[in-house]
Amino acid sequence: MGNSHNHSHEAPSIKNINNAFYIGIGLNSIFTLIEFIVGYKTNSLALIADASHNLSDVASLIISLIGMKLAQKAATKLYTYGYKKASIMASLINAVLLVIIVISIAKEAIERFDAVPEVVGKVIILTALIGVLINTVSAFLFYKGQKDDINIKGAFLHLLVDAIVSVGVVISGIIIYYTNWNIIDPIISLVIAVTILISTWGLLKESIKLALDGVPQSIDIDKIKDLLNSHEDIQEVHHLHVWSLSSTENAMTVHIIPKNNGNLEELTSVKQSVKEELIHENIQHVTIEFENKSDNCQDTKC
Repeated sequence: MGNSHNHSHEAPSIKNINNAFYIGIGLNSIFTLIEFIVGYKTNSLALIADASHNLSDVASLIISLIGMKLAQKAATKLYTYGYKKASIMASLINAVLLVIIVISIAKEAIERFDAVPEVVGKVIILTALIGVLINTVSAFLFYKGQKDDINIKGAFLHLLVDAIVSVGVVISGIIIYYTNWNIIDPIISLVIAVTILISTWGLLKESIKLALDGVPQSIDIDKIKDLLNSHEDIQEVHHLHVWSLSSTENAMTVHIIPKNNGNLEELTSVKQSVKEELIHENIQHVTIEFENKSDNCQDTKC
């Protein structure tokens, strides 16, 4: 069967991703410490709050790194697929953390409308500009890897959101410095919270879906069915299931009724042909069961 597809689903370099995590964790840890110190020295609640946010991002990067490391571990008698699912769990934890951050920022912003604190605009501007630089550089390190790995995407979004938060803080600092209009601080905070929620919602939904063995976003299940049904040696397809083994690997099981009940060698050839086709559809692990006739399955969802 001819192959008209030429999709690329190469995983990002493990070495480069490792380095990205280590650099990101290092840079953000240093900046978080600086921001806490400056916030304490200048009595700036805004900087202390942002430092707390950055601290959660350091934790997020560590969680993502642990998830990625676990996903690379070999299978055991107890975990026959290895720990591949750990990367999906890491992305889910990161998404939940981002939602918690949104709630925290929104709550703090609403409280500030009742009692707007005095804010040191110049210090905020300088410190936040450092945050923009560090978070932008850190996010860029994950830009390529986040396209194919939802766990890395979680880390990327955390850093990108941090950069956006820092830009918002810079803007509020400039306005406060020149106008002394301190109420801009909670207003900008609410805008930032909405921005984070919008950017996080897709990650949260996809992470939950993959944790429940739903069909990955990168897989078009109807296209897979059409591909199998159009195969010259396949008469019927049923019991088709697709799910994620990890944030980068997908699996599928399917029952196939061949057009000709050939010998083992012929069926093996059909199986190999199907697997080669599915590799180009981002499905790396395929289990095929051949049958003589279709099952009378009463469950339409099976």
